[in-house]
Amino acid sequence: MRLKGGLGKLLPKGKREGGVGEGEGVGIEKDYLDLDIEEYEEDLEDERARLYIKTAELTGLFDIPELKKEIYAGNILILDISRAKQDKVLVEKAVKDLKMAALDVRGDIAGIGDDLVVVAPTGIKLERKKLNVR
Repeated sequence: MRLKGGLGKLLPKGKREGGVGEGEGVGIEKDYLDLDIEEYEEDLEDERARLYIKTAELTGLFDIPELKKEIYAGNILILDISRAKQDKVLVEKAVKDLKMAALDVRGDIAGIGDDLVVVAPTGIKLERKKLNVR
């Protein structure tokens, strides 16, 4: 069996050709390239991002200032309001305050289902229509 295209270029020269017998796996499984992902991850940890996607859970009014701080810092916020839904006043106050913060930074806010609220910073628009993925 001869490998064609890009896949053949990835394998060592001596392993580009080789048969696969009936009932056998690929004959080159012993020879693989060990990628040092840890080195790559260390490089990423040192690199600062322009924005972060942060997740949080709304549990009380005391959470709102910290949530607003993340919005003003330019981060995307995914907020779980499922536990707070028992207190309708809390949820209404939190959503109102987060809407004001989103307006301040010219961002966007939208609900996802019944339990999540997403707040996006300047330059990011949240699409309200679902994708039809099949």
